[in-house]
Amino acid sequence: MVTKQNKNRRVKQNSVEGSRLESNTKRKKTNLILNILIIIVSILIIVSLYFVILATDNTDTPTETKTASSTNKKEDAKASREKEKASEQTEKDDQKAEEEASSEKSDDPNVSNVITKDWKPVGTKQSGEHVNSYDATSRDWKEKVQAFSDATGISADNMTLWFVGRGADPATESIGTVSEKSTPDKAYRVYIAWRDGEGWQPMKVEELKQNDKR
Repeated sequence: MVTKQNKNRRVKQNSVEGSRLESNTKRKKTNLILNILIIIVSILIIVSLYFVILATDNTDTPTETKTASSTNKKEDAKASREKEKASEQTEKDDQKAEEEASSEKSDDPNVSNVITKDWKPVGTKQSGEHVNSYDATSRDWKEKVQAFSDATGISADNMTLWFVGRGADPATESIGTVSEKSTPDKAYRVYIAWRDGEGWQPMKVEELKQNDKR
């Protein structure tokens, strides 16, 4: 038979154990909450770092793009200025050439215009006493063609030679009738003279109404 004293002792023991169990339960709940908070804080830190890195990358990219675009604009502007300068220089050269050249009329009914200009001798690779040659394989012939080209502006590889003969002084002067390959009816009669040590020098160009050597 349980005495009153034993009953009270058991009640006290149950009370202590209940209190201990409650304390353990509260401690577990507290630890769980702390762990959850730690995990949440860690996630927030990771997310924050990610956005900071992403924002930095996005900031750098436009800067690099802007720098490249600025460089391209500067290069384009420089190229445009150089092109304008080259165009202006070409216009000046053409204007100077027109001013230096003079035209006059001719008594020849087949000549529409006579052009005279202070052309320079074309230079020469010949040495010794000069011989006015009409051999198409000779150095003198090739230098004649160069003089015709300088006088008319027709390149040697685009030129048709219709006639090459002696001038007023057979030893030092020659005359050539030439045209561009694509326009045989637009011909020029070119007068050239030999200058010792300097080569053939254009003296006069006659624009022909008709190619009289065709």
